Amino acid sequence: MTNTMTIPLLAEGRKKKWSYSSLVFSLFYFVPLFAAPLPDSVALLTILAGYVLFIALYVTSIHQPLQRLPYWVVALLLLATLNSINTHGGAVMFGYIAFIVGYYYRVRTAVLLTALMAAVVITIQMTAYADQVVFATIATANMLVLIGFGMMERKETLHQLREARHAASMGTLSAIAERERIGRDLHDVAGHALSSISLKAQLADKLLEKGRIDEARAEARALAQLSQSLLSEIRQTVSGIKQLSLHEEIEKALAKLRENGFEVSAEVDHDAVSALSVLQETHLALIIKEGVTNVLRHSRGKQVTLTLHAEHGQLLLTITDDGKTYTVQEGNGLSGIRERAALINADIAFDWGQQTRLNISLPMERSVI
Repeated sequence: MTNTMTIPLLAEGRKKKWSYSSLVFSLFYFVPLFAAPLPDSVALLTILAGYVLFIALYVTSIHQPLQRLPYWVVALLLLATLNSINTHGGAVMFGYIAFIVGYYYRVRTAVLLTALMAAVVITIQMTAYADQVVFATIATANMLVLIGFGMMERKETLHQLREARHAASMGTLSAIAERERIGRDLHDVAGHALSSISLKAQLADKLLEKGRIDEARAEARALAQLSQSLLSEIRQTVSGIKQLSLHEEIEKALAKLRENGFEVSAEVDHDAVSALSVLQETHLALIIKEGVTNVLRHSRGKQVTLTLHAEHGQLLLTITDDGKTYTVQEGNGLSGIRERAALINADIAFDWGQQTRLNISLPMERSVI
């Protein structure tokens, strides 16, 4: 019933904030209580308990994997039906179910499920509120509007997933093409030189056998020159390998943080980045990637700040999030950051407390103009 592409849960990323904030509208459930005489205490307690239970089921359902979601949708529908029998306000709850259905299921399935809910609404109208049409009108309007929102959110999400998959595929193809180019370049560079080295080594050996020492020495010197020239050309070829771009990695990291609901601010000195060596830029990009991954996995905060600037010949990187950390156990992620920092002679410090902060300082190979 779901798309073959795994769709993010409503409790994940940027959808999480909307999924929770939209519960404010569920308070319309209590409006009928103000439009009629208050029921007795038992009935009032039943209505309140039904609301609390529905909210709990809704919050739980948006955290469920897709294979278990149908059970929770059925539970929500049954509870909305029971609540609707007790109060007109239960009509509001059918809209939340319609949104979940519209987001998680394909159009045909979503429409069929909504039609089923409409049949339930009509049944309730005919049995509990035969002399009124308010209940069916409100429930139907909620379902139609919110299933539309759910379908639009699903469409946008799937489009983003396809774009991300396409970008990943292009990145893979680019990496393959880069490896093939490097292989061809190395073959072209080394093939002729190694053949020449082999021939000259054989010639030097024959000259030594014949006692022609001076000529053998000349060939040995030519061998040394050839090998040095080959080494230089190989270095030039390898230096053309596409390294990780620090600018690109920072942009990716910030985008991922925003996608997962963090408020992000960044200050990056681009001149300082240009003063880094290829090795420094590559490892610093990987450190930022791992640092942001740790924030996404473990942070309890909502704001992240990234600063990168030059000061007295040092590049200073700081990643801060406002999540408090009370117990810290360094796993593979933090160990990997320390190892990469050591490879580029960078000093690293972690600060845990009211905020979580990663500080890195590394010497730049070139001064910033």
